[in-house]
Order: sequence, then structure tokens, then C-alpha cells
Amino acid sequence: MNRERHLRNYGLHSWSGMVLGLFVYVVCFTGSIALFAHEITSWEDPAKRLAIPEQPIAIDATFTSWLGELEDLGEVEFARIVPPHTMEPFFEGGATVHLKDSDVHEFITRKWNPVTGDILPERGEALSVWLLDFHRDLMWPQGLGGRTIGRTIVGIAGVILMLSILTGVIAHTKIVREFFTLRYQRSVRLKWQDTHKVLGLWGLPFYTMIAFTGAVLGVVAILAPLVALLTFKGDQQALINEVIGEPVEASGVPAEMLNIDSLLATTHPETGKELAFINFNNFGDQNARYDLFFVPNTKLMSYEAVQIDGVTGDIIPDASVSAETPGNRAVAMLSPLHYGTFGGMALKLLYLALGLSLAVITVFGLMMWIERRLHGNEGSKSEVFYRRLSHMVAGASMGLPVATIAIFHLDKLYWGAEASRMIWTGWTYMIVWALGLAYAFVRKNDYTTTRELLGLTGVLMIGAAILNTIMTGDTVLNLLTDQHKASAWVDASLMIGGALTAAVALKLPSVRQEEKKKTKVKAITTPDVLLEGVAE
Repeated sequence: MNRERHLRNYGLHSWSGMVLGLFVYVVCFTGSIALFAHEITSWEDPAKRLAIPEQPIAIDATFTSWLGELEDLGEVEFARIVPPHTMEPFFEGGATVHLKDSDVHEFITRKWNPVTGDILPERGEALSVWLLDFHRDLMWPQGLGGRTIGRTIVGIAGVILMLSILTGVIAHTKIVREFFTLRYQRSVRLKWQDTHKVLGLWGLPFYTMIAFTGAVLGVVAILAPLVALLTFKGDQQALINEVIGEPVEASGVPAEMLNIDSLLATTHPETGKELAFINFNNFGDQNARYDLFFVPNTKLMSYEAVQIDGVTGDIIPDASVSAETPGNRAVAMLSPLHYGTFGGMALKLLYLALGLSLAVITVFGLMMWIERRLHGNEGSKSEVFYRRLSHMVAGASMGLPVATIAIFHLDKLYWGAEASRMIWTGWTYMIVWALGLAYAFVRKNDYTTTRELLGLTGVLMIGAAILNTIMTGDTVLNLLTDQHKASAWVDASLMIGGALTAAVALKLPSVRQEEKKKTKVKAITTPDVLLEGVAE
């Protein structure tokens, strides 16, 4: 590669990373935490920590009665029942209702104790939902286009990351040697540079996969309208019908439905895997259709589905939900690959480590860019501009972990209305993050800012686990004994991760290494100068 082309590629890699690097960092960091949204669901709500009985109660009459109550509100367009499982040891029903005399379609849920059948108290969605949805769509305001726009923006982050990976690999002309080059006894810039390269190269397959799957999962939100425009004159429903099949319309003739309890005990007709949940369409109608979703036979799929007639129980072989095509399998692999759901806890922890390393690489890349301009011969802006930019990177990148762990504390200390829990979670997250950013500008020492905010993150992580024990009375040992391993994993991860984070913070320097050396040299030479002055 000639020098001019190499410099152009290096410039593209550098500027694409700098201009949108913080955005990519936010997506990478939040994605690492969102991996554990299901485990955090059990941790945040003690009412969900129930023992799963060997034989849960019959739920058919209870669920059917509940759907009847919803019909007083409007037309029940869709319903779902999820049997008790490890993460959520209770029956959970959900239904989409088209409210009477309005255009509102509301999704309503209810949970039942698997032993007594009692309705479990509703708790406002907050911690786990925020962590997952902020990563997926930034909780984008409905007034600005809603979550479709938010998910598209996050998908663009995947495209940017793919661009950075491609240009970064091309820019590293000595890629084999850089696999093992770590000069930690040299300057700050070289430390960051070597760490950036080594982590980037060793994690390259993972980062490429995450960037690609994230881009597809996000950008698909804007591809549907585009494809519909090109093929169906903008009719997105026609596109959906073409892909998943025409929905069966209700006949208007009431019919007796299959017993739900008997269906919950069924297994996949071919693989023998247990049932995960059931979707109901046209419930109570002669044209009722049930979509039975089973635990997949291959782990690189979310679920395997079979559609049956809701009255006769006959399998509908040509239903799109049951179709097994290469395209369907390829699409089904995206989500398990991206979120690491095709393995156990060990795989998720590996995803966590690699995801956080990608966030670290991004920050190191930003700081290298600034370092070259503050203390090198690159850049045309003033020193004040680059220092302010450095404060922004340090405050935003270190303030985000503090904001994330702060909402764990809020979850245990919140005492307001459940309907407002999500609102307060969002405000707390953003305010704490903004305070972290402001702290960097007030502190005016990005090394100290990083050290102190990272240390605060570690302390708060340990504190969140302790607070959970105080507020719920559940220790890690109790949770393991009661078969609530998900909650135990969260507490253990907070304790161990907090201790490691605090230890790393203590090892970080408070000032730039080169500036520290200059201070030492000045302290040593000053007495000699004074003595020379006295001698004269």
C-alpha cells in the first residue's frame, strides 16, 4: 500500500472513530450490561423469586376468564401465555387490546402464582427494561419518531463500528507483530496505542460479529419501509404478509378452544423439546390459531414454532411461522449471536469481557487522538479546545458506568408510584451521567477524574449487592439454595466486579506520567540552581 493511500485510510479510521466514538462507546457499554437483562429481572423484583413447583396449578380457566375481562375494554387482537421457568417462575399472560372508541392498541400483562393462582402485584418496569431498551433504541422519544428511529440510530453505530474495524485492519500494516506488542513502560500514548491495537486484534472476530449483527438488527427498522416502497408501493402490511403469511381473519363464530394446560405439557413433535410459550390469534373464534414456541433444538435460534388450529389441534403444515428455510434460520441466528443467549452463564461472562474490552478500545482510541494533538505535532485547534474535548471524553465515558450502577440503587430505594418508576429511572440515569460529565470539567484533570469515577463505580457496585441483601433479606447463599441462581449471579457479579473495578482504579495514575517526570526533574534541579545563585 503506498504512503498516500495509507495516510488516507488512517485518517478515515481516525476521524470516523473520533467524530462518533463516544456514541459507539455508549452502545458497546450498554450492550455489555444488557446481556444480563433477564437475570436482573429476578434481582430487581423479590416478588418474582418463587419456587417452581413440580406440578403448577391449572391455568386454563384463569387465563380464559382474564381474557373475558379484557373484552370489556375492547377487542383482544392477540394473546400470550408463558409458563413458569427459571428466570420468571410464574405464569405470565399478555394481550394486545384495541380499546373501544379509540385508535389505541394497549398491551396488558398479568402474572399468577404457579402454586396458589393468586395474582402477583404489578411492579413498574424499570431497571432491566431500561438497561435493555436504552441499548436497543436509546429510549428514543415518541415525539421524535419513537423507537423505530432509535433502533435505526443504534444500527448505524454498528455500521460505523464495521467501518472502523475495516479501516483499522488495513491501517495496521504490521498486524502480526502488533498482536503481541505491549510497551507499558513507555509513554501514556504508547500504552493506549498498544492496548488499543492488541485488544482490537485479539477480539477482532467477536467485534466484527457484534458490529454486523447489531447493524442488521438496527437498520432493519428502516429497511422495511424502503423495501415496501420499492415492492408494494409503500404498503408495509403487504410486505409483512408476504414474509410471514396472510393472517387468518376471525369468522365471528364462537367455538370452544383447546385446553391450555394440556398444550403447556406438550413437546415439539420432532425434537421433543419443551414448550416455551403460546401465542393466540382469534381466541374463542372458530378460526383460532395457536403458535406454539418450543425451546430450539439448535441453540443458534430463538425458538422453534408450530402453528395449530385452536379448535381441532391439527398442525397447519404450510404456516409461515413453522417454515424452515435457510433465510429464516439466518435471520433467527442474529439475535442469539448478538446477545449471547445460545450458551450458559460462562458464555455471557465472556461476552461481557469482550464487550467491555470493545468499549475500552473505543475510549483509548479517542484519548490517543486527543493526546497527539495536545502533546504532539498534529491538530490545528487551540490547547484549550483539546483539553475541553478531553474533559468531555473522560466525563462521559466514566460517568456512564456510575449512572448505570446508580439505577441499581434507585431500584432498591424507590418508594413512589409504580407507574412512575421508569420515569424516575430515566431521570436518575441521565442526571448522574450529566454530573459525571460536569465533574470532569470541574476537576480539570482527566487522569484524576477517571481514577475517582471508576473507583466510585466499584464502590457503588459492592453497595448495590449489600443494599439488595438489606432490603430483601436474601443473601447469595439463600438465593442459590432457593434455586434463584439468576439473582445470586447478579449479586456475586456486583461484588466481584466491584472489587476488581475499585482495584483497577487504585492502580491508575493521578496525573500524566510525562508531567510527573517533569515535576520530579524540577524538584531535583531546583536546589542546584539556588546553590549556584548563592555561590555567585
